[in-house]
Amino acid sequence: MNYLLAMQNYDVIVLGAGINGCGIAENLAGLGKRVLLVDKGGVGQGTSSKSSRLIHGGLRYLETGKIHLVHESLRDRQRLVQKYPNLVAYKRFFLPIYKSSPRPAWMIRMGLMMYDVLSGSRSAGKSRTEDVKLFKISFPAFSETDLRSVLSFVDAKTHDRELTRRVADDFQELGGTVIVHCDIDSITWDDKGFEIRSKSGAFSAPILVNATGPWLDEVNQKYTLPARYRIRKVSGIHLIFEGLVVPELMFMQTRQKRIFFIIPEPENNQTLIGTTEREEDCGMDDLQAQESDIQYLLDQVNAYLKPDHQFQRKDVRDIYIGVRPLVRKKGDLSDMSREYKLDHHRKGESQLLHVFGGKLTTYLSLAEKVARVLGVRS
Repeated sequence: MNYLLAMQNYDVIVLGAGINGCGIAENLAGLGKRVLLVDKGGVGQGTSSKSSRLIHGGLRYLETGKIHLVHESLRDRQRLVQKYPNLVAYKRFFLPIYKSSPRPAWMIRMGLMMYDVLSGSRSAGKSRTEDVKLFKISFPAFSETDLRSVLSFVDAKTHDRELTRRVADDFQELGGTVIVHCDIDSITWDDKGFEIRSKSGAFSAPILVNATGPWLDEVNQKYTLPARYRIRKVSGIHLIFEGLVVPELMFMQTRQKRIFFIIPEPENNQTLIGTTEREEDCGMDDLQAQESDIQYLLDQVNAYLKPDHQFQRKDVRDIYIGVRPLVRKKGDLSDMSREYKLDHHRKGESQLLHVFGGKLTTYLSLAEKVARVLGVRS
């Protein structure tokens, strides 16, 4: 192939225009670096537009002792509400507890008290015990049989793709360059840095950040980039129904101690229900929702609804599927973490950094850590 365009030089090239890639690019540009952000699709078209659209601390992570992750997430939640008040807003979540619920009310209350302490923000609002009678009136679709208690707490909601695009816009306002629909033909690496050749042009930089999320292993294999970790691709589907099933957001438990959300979106007159967990072994571009996962979500939500409010398969208006790139070490399939890892490599004056894992809520902290690992300062 002939490359007619001259080599364009940057301080940093970031692969992947999801929320983490956009956040990293924005942070580095704010530190005075000339940054190029590239993606084979569009901004926020992958995992960052297929989440539950929540900015949350991860209440369920307290049960597994991930205190640091919850604290970091809650801190970033507060920062995002302040930074993007038109895109990220606090919302109250309701948590009904039935006789059959796998966790008793006292246990959940203790977890919510810890959640409040870790949040450290009075503006968000505290958890509380709700009036069961008022809940029955406000949530008429829900079964009243064996309802023992109703608790509530505060987290935040966003629109994931709009947030990602806003971060990309902020990056460009700082002088950054975004190239989308960029098919990379080759990546070469030597002691001086990286050269990327594509149909969109040729680019070089001494630093390459691979923030391609669930495509990370495929990118490393295609371009022969070294890595200390691999990912496990865990998919989650979301079902969209016409109308508002509930007036407020709901945090629900299954009898197997898994959780799912019921999320009303009045701006679109729809209700979002998700999510599932399935490990995928196919390529990201071949991913499809499984009918068994759709039925699983229908069964779980119907277990809480009165007979005349239950959903059928034909009621599902739309389905989308996202993938969480969870971290595992090579050779150890049981070593899987919800936390992210930064895999740093040096060769002479050049640096390669892979971002393994990461989630929508914590992209600010992740971006700041990336800058520190790379030794970038303003």
